[in-house]
Amino acid sequence: MEKHEIDSKIAEVSKSILSYCMTRTSTQHEAEDLAQDILLQLIKSLPNIRDDQAIYKFMWSVAGNVYSSWYRRKIKIKECELIEEGYYGYFDDIKDDHTEIDLLRRELSLMSEKYRKVTILYYLENKSCLEISQKLSISESMVKYLLFKARKILKEGMNMNRNYGEQSYNPKQLSLMYMGEGPNRFWQILDGKAIPQNILWACYNDDLTGEEISLQIGVALPYLESELYTLVNAGILLKRGNRYTTNIVIMSKDFSREVSSKLADIQDKIADSINHFLVAHESDIRSIGFYGCNMSHNTYMWQMMCMVLASTFKKCQEIDLGRETPITAFGERAYVWGEEECKNAFNICQIQGGGVEIEDCMLYFMDWIENPKGTHHDFYNDRKLVNLFIRLAKGQVKDPNEYEKEMIVTLIKRGYVLNKNGELAITVPVYTQKQIDKVIKILDPIIEETYQLSQEIFSVICSILKNHTPIHLKQSIKGIARMRLFSEVVSAPAHIMHCKDYIKTNWSANEMPTTYIVIDETM
Repeated sequence: MEKHEIDSKIAEVSKSILSYCMTRTSTQHEAEDLAQDILLQLIKSLPNIRDDQAIYKFMWSVAGNVYSSWYRRKIKIKECELIEEGYYGYFDDIKDDHTEIDLLRRELSLMSEKYRKVTILYYLENKSCLEISQKLSISESMVKYLLFKARKILKEGMNMNRNYGEQSYNPKQLSLMYMGEGPNRFWQILDGKAIPQNILWACYNDDLTGEEISLQIGVALPYLESELYTLVNAGILLKRGNRYTTNIVIMSKDFSREVSSKLADIQDKIADSINHFLVAHESDIRSIGFYGCNMSHNTYMWQMMCMVLASTFKKCQEIDLGRETPITAFGERAYVWGEEECKNAFNICQIQGGGVEIEDCMLYFMDWIENPKGTHHDFYNDRKLVNLFIRLAKGQVKDPNEYEKEMIVTLIKRGYVLNKNGELAITVPVYTQKQIDKVIKILDPIIEETYQLSQEIFSVICSILKNHTPIHLKQSIKGIARMRLFSEVVSAPAHIMHCKDYIKTNWSANEMPTTYIVIDETM
C-alpha cells in the first residue's frame, strides 16, 4: 500500500480502535496509549497487506495481541498517573520549582532521539504535527504515536528513583589495541576520549539500552548518540534491538594482575636464559663481521635481545587457533581488543625501502617505550628520509644535493648519522641478508627455548582469560591470548632484563640500541 493509502486507512479505523480500547481500560489516557500501540503495529504491517478485505480481520487480530501484551505488563507494574489535557499544556502541570523541573530535565536527557526530537519540536518549539511530520519525514500518525509514547515515558521516568552507576563518578580508562593487516584505523576512536571508553566498559558484561548506559556513566543521552553510532559502525559495539553490547575482549586490571602473578617465574627464566646465552655467544656473533659489529656490549645486548624476542613472537603467531584471523569492520584481517592497563615496553615496526636499488632493504625497529631512543616515529611516513638513510648505509650518497643535505642534518641531530671530518657514518648496525641469517642461526637455540616457554605462557593466559570474558566473546579467547603474548613474552622479559641490569639505558649519543638495517647485497 502507498503512504497516502496507509494514512487514510489509519484515520478510518482510529475511532474504532479507540472505542475498543476505552472498553478495556480504566482511564482516557490508558485508552489513548493502548490505541497508539495498536496503530503503530498496524502502520508497520499495512504495507505488506494487498487485499483490502483482509485489513479489518487483521486489525482486530493485531488489537487483540497488543491488548494482551499491554494487560500483562499492566498487572506487573503499578503506575501513578499524571493528569493532563491534550498535547499542549502537558508541561503546564509541572510545578515551577527545582524538584520537578530537574526531574523533567533528567528524563529528557535520558530519552532516546526519536522521542526527544518530537517532544522538543512540539512542546518547546510549538510545531504542529504536520510541521513535525514534514521536518522529520515521517507520517502524522507516527508523530502522534511518538508524542503519546514520549508523554508516557516522561511520566513514568519522573516517578522513578534513578541511580547513577559507579562510572558516573569513577570513570575507567581503556586503550584499544590492534594487530594485523593494514593501518590501525581504530586508535582515534578511543584515544583520550573518556565517553566511548566508558561506553565499552559499561556494556562489557551487560546488554544495556541507551538510557541505561547514560545512567551508568553519568552522561546525558544526547551526548552519547554519536559515540554509540561510531562504535557500532566500527564493529566494536553491537546493537541488538535497542540494546548494546561490547564486541571486543577487554583485559582488565584484575586480569593483568592475575596473569602477572602466575607468569612471573616463567618470565624470569626467559630473561635469565637470554642473558646467559647472549653473553656466552657474543664473540661468535661479532665475528660475523657485519657493519657495527664493534658496538658496545650494552648495544650488543639490546640488539640481540630484540632479535630473540621478535623471532620468538613471530613463531608464536604460527600457533594454530583453529580459525582464521577475524575481519574488521574496515575489511582487514586483524585482532582488536582493549586493555585497561597497557604496559608494553616494546613496539615492533619495520619499514621497507622504495626504489630500484633499495626495494629489498629494510629498516627494523623495536621501540623501547619506557626510554625511547631511535624509534620508528623518526621515519614513519617519510619515504624520502628512509631511502636516504638506506643509501647512506650502502655508501651510495657521494655528492648529496641541497635537499639531501638538509635531511642528513636531520639524521645527525637525531643520532642516526655521525659527521667525522666530512665523512658520514651511520650509527646503527647494518647486515646483509647472509649475515643476518648467520646471526639468527646462532640465536636459534635460545629462540626455540623461549618459544617453548611461551607455549606455557599461552596456556596460562587462555585459562585466565576464559574467566574474564563474556560468553558471546568466548570464540575470540585464543586469538586475543596469542596477541597478549607480545606483552608477556616480549615486553615483560625485556623489562625484567632491564630491571636486573642485563641491559642499560645510559646510552651514549652515538648508540641506537634497537634499530638496525638489512640490505640486499654485500657491502
